[in-house]
Amino acid sequence: MKLFNLPYLAYSRIITLMNPIEVLSLSFCSKKSRERIKQIRFHIDYATISTEIHKPKSPTLQLQFSPSTRYILIPFQRAPRWARCEGRRFTGTIDGVKHYFRCMGGDDATVLYSDIQNSGFQIASYILDLLHEKLQYLKIDLNVVDDLKGFITEPCMKSVLRIEVVSETVTSEKLSIFFNNIENPAKNVHIHSKVEGRVNPNLIIFRSDMLIIYETNWITREHLLGFNGKYLCFINPTFGVEGVIEFIKQWRNGNNTKFAILKMAEVPQKFMNRDRFIYEFNAKPWDPTKREKCYIYDKDITQDIVADLSEGLDFERADGLLATIKIRPHRALFQFFVWHKRFTVAE
Repeated sequence: MKLFNLPYLAYSRIITLMNPIEVLSLSFCSKKSRERIKQIRFHIDYATISTEIHKPKSPTLQLQFSPSTRYILIPFQRAPRWARCEGRRFTGTIDGVKHYFRCMGGDDATVLYSDIQNSGFQIASYILDLLHEKLQYLKIDLNVVDDLKGFITEPCMKSVLRIEVVSETVTSEKLSIFFNNIENPAKNVHIHSKVEGRVNPNLIIFRSDMLIIYETNWITREHLLGFNGKYLCFINPTFGVEGVIEFIKQWRNGNNTKFAILKMAEVPQKFMNRDRFIYEFNAKPWDPTKREKCYIYDKDITQDIVADLSEGLDFERADGLLATIKIRPHRALFQFFVWHKRFTVAE
């Protein structure tokens, strides 16, 4: 192939400017082309599997190269009947199995189908290995996947850092099957779903660094007190203020040095009583000699940068860790921060 007669910098530049589907089809031309492509460093904006980006719903791998705006979608299903005579065809062999691919392009994306049923993970693993990329993001409707255990135990799932469960409603049984089969807790978990049934407080999601719950009807005192991560967030909490006070007391009376932030949005009015928290924790107004005005977020946990806590209420626990409670009635927000660094270290 004449392309590879060019110097490395020239052909690598050409290949990185190709659309993802072109890179994939080029890799099937020969063993040499595949090995040359594997030597190139691509810039991938994100590698995700989602059930929300293709209709009919199915798990779909999405990859986008930077700075290109085009991306590739690989649905974990065969082409629908109407599409089997459309688009461009090419073949490729993965792990000794020959696939007849059909790809169809739109304004921004190319959709790739294989003729082999249940080959989605095989294709996904091939292209991730080709690009030296790891799967990082999973956005999944658990009701779309038949074999939840088999799905989450696929080798490429071990690298996932963020999981979003987006089922409208999901049973506690499905939630447990899915998360109980994860080898290590994801750093970032979002549960958007209404959950039916009792969820075990020891479920692995309560050990995630960051856990955000959007429908809280299933959250109990045990779930709250059992959280062992860094960042916990609830939207429109349906549990009472007594549970939050007990959660903060548990932190104050314990030795947890990992926990950092509790945030609650759209909270009921009963959370807005500052005097209650002053009384429970002997909390004091901000003292500039004890901490900075603004809390700097851990970049590994959230995209937020700083939070102004000048109006917060502070208290210390026995080991000297300082905490701040901030109540914002006009925005229905309740926040609890732990200061692992009270002052920014000058460089």
